[in-house]
Amino acid sequence: MSEQGGAADREGREGSPHLSHAQIAQLWAKFRAGDVIYCPRDSIGMALAVDGAAKAYRLVCTQCGLASPWFGTTPAGLVFRSPPATVNPNAGNSPDE
Repeated sequence: MSEQGGAADREGREGSPHLSHAQIAQLWAKFRAGDVIYCPRDSIGMALAVDGAAKAYRLVCTQCGLASPWFGTTPAGLVFRSPPATVNPNAGNSPDE
């Protein structure tokens, strides 16, 4: 009764440090439709974090911590908030990149 998807669905994304805007839009659409959404990295359920004061949302994996940037919703679609400069201060400086 699992809807987690196969290994081919996850292949190439397991090491991804972030979710793309397209992935977030797809996950949000599934969530809004009432579906359980799963992390593309480890196929574990994702939770919705809500900042009511800012009217913003964020999708977060309950296992690995992979998280979307904060975003808001409009009739035209999702609007992504700018991440703070400290989210990944060493981006591009890693020997793995």
